[in-house]
Amino acid sequence: MQLPFGEWLPDQPKFMNPGANVAKNVYYAARSYKPFPSLVAYSASTGGGTVGNISKNSKGAGSFRSTNNTSYNFAATKTDIFQLASGAFTSRKSSLTGGDTDFFTFTQFGDYIIVSNGVDAPQYYLMGTSTNFANLSAIATDGTPPVFRTSGVVRDFLVTGNQTSNRNRVQWSGINDITTWTAGSKQADYQDLPGSGGQIVAITSGEYGYVFRQNEIVRMDYVGGATVFRFSVVSPNRGAVYGKTVCQDNRRVFFYADDGFFEVNGDQIKPIGAEKVNRFFDIDLDKAYTDRIVAAVDPFNTLAIWLYPSGDNEANTTGICDKLLVYNYVTEKWSFAKANASAIFTQFVGAYTVEMMDLISSNLDDINIALDTSFWDGGQLYLGAIDGDYKAAIFSGNTNDSEIETSEIELFPGLRSDITEVRPIVDTTATVAITTRERLADDATTSSYSSMVTSGSVPVRQSGRYVRANVKIAAGSTWTHAQGVNFVASRGGQR
Repeated sequence: MQLPFGEWLPDQPKFMNPGANVAKNVYYAARSYKPFPSLVAYSASTGGGTVGNISKNSKGAGSFRSTNNTSYNFAATKTDIFQLASGAFTSRKSSLTGGDTDFFTFTQFGDYIIVSNGVDAPQYYLMGTSTNFANLSAIATDGTPPVFRTSGVVRDFLVTGNQTSNRNRVQWSGINDITTWTAGSKQADYQDLPGSGGQIVAITSGEYGYVFRQNEIVRMDYVGGATVFRFSVVSPNRGAVYGKTVCQDNRRVFFYADDGFFEVNGDQIKPIGAEKVNRFFDIDLDKAYTDRIVAAVDPFNTLAIWLYPSGDNEANTTGICDKLLVYNYVTEKWSFAKANASAIFTQFVGAYTVEMMDLISSNLDDINIALDTSFWDGGQLYLGAIDGDYKAAIFSGNTNDSEIETSEIELFPGLRSDITEVRPIVDTTATVAITTRERLADDATTSSYSSMVTSGSVPVRQSGRYVRANVKIAAGSTWTHAQGVNFVASRGGQR
C-alpha cells in the first residue's frame, strides 16, 4: 500500500490525518518534501583584528543593493550598528542606548539606508558615499525627523510609525525627499490613528502600505492633494500581536495575530494557519521570550519563515531562538526546521576572492558552503541570519537530519496488520521506524530504526491495528524529493 506524506498538519489528530504528523528540516514543494538546508556561518573565524561576530544578540539586520548593484549588509546590537563586508564586521555606529526589547527597523530609500530603534536618534547611511551612520537630522533641511520604531517606503515617501511621544502616529517625509519633515511642505505630514487598535508595530512598503497595529490593520493609499494619503481599516479586530512577525514578498504580506497566522493581499485577509499549525505554534512557543520572534521571506523558494524560541530550548537564557516555522506560500503547505539564531533576513551576499575565503577558514575542508555555488560570485539572494555564535550565516549548507512521519492509518480496516517491509519513496538512503497501537487510547509502540538495503526496501517486523511510518534521512545526505512510503503487509486477525 502506498501512502504519500502529504502536508504537515500538527493541529489535526494523528489517526486519519490527511497529511504528515512530523515534517522536520524540510519544506513542502510540489507533491514532495525537499531538504531545508543547514545554517552555515561565513563571517571571519580568524583573529588579527578581524571581527567575525557581533559579540551579542542581534537586534535587527538588513541587506540592501544600491543603484549601481553593490550589496550592503548590516546587523545591529543594543549598542552598535555593524556593516558586514568580505566576511568581517565593522562598527559603523556605536554608543547606542536601546534596551533588550528595543529592536531596529532597517529601510532602504533610494541609496539611503534608514535605521531606528525608537530610542536613539534615527540614523542614515548613503550607499557608495558614507563610511559611518549619522543622525538623520544632520541632513534635514525642513523640520526634524521623528524618533520611530518602524518604517517603510510607500510610493515616494519614507513612512515612519510608533513615535516615542505618540505610539499611534504615522508620519511621512516630503515626496521623494527624506530631508523634509515639516507638515505641509512637499506633502510631508502625519496622521494619528484613532480607536483602540493598539500601538503601531510594523509598516510595509510598496504602491500602498499596511500599517499594522496590535489589534488592527490600516491600509494607506496615496491620493495626493492636501490629503496626501487615505487611511482605511482593512482589519478592525486583528493585527500583528508582535511587530517582527510581519514579512513581505511584494504585495503578499504574512503576519501572526492573536488567533494565528494570516496573509493579507489587497483588502483580502486569508487565514493560513487555521487547523494546520496555529495550536502547535501557540503551545510550542516559549512565551517568556516572545519579543525574540522575527519573520523573513525566502523569495527564491517562496517561503515565509518565522524564527522563534521554542519550549524545547530548556536553557533559553542566551536570547537565541532555536526553531523555524516554514510556510510555502505557493503550495500553501507548512513544515518546521531547527536552527540557532537571533535574526533572519533576506540577504544579498557580496563577492569573495580566494584571499577573502581565508577570513572564513584557512582550511578549505572546513568551509561548508560548496565551492562551485553562486554564493562566492556575489549578488545572490539568500535567506541569511545572525547565528548562535553571533556570526553572519546563510541557509545554504549541507542538508540537516530530516524526519517525516506519515499519517496514522489502518492498512486493513477492522483488522490488525503484520508489516514486513517498508519502501521509502525518497531519492536517497533512509532509515524507517514503525509506530503502532491497538486502540486510539493506547500509548504507541515504536520499533527500532532499520536501514535501507540495496533493493531500496527497509525490512521491518511490526504488528498492530493503527500504523504510521517515521522516515529519517541523515544529515549531509544528497537528496531532492521525499514523497511517501510503500507498506508491504499482510492481514492480521482481530485481537
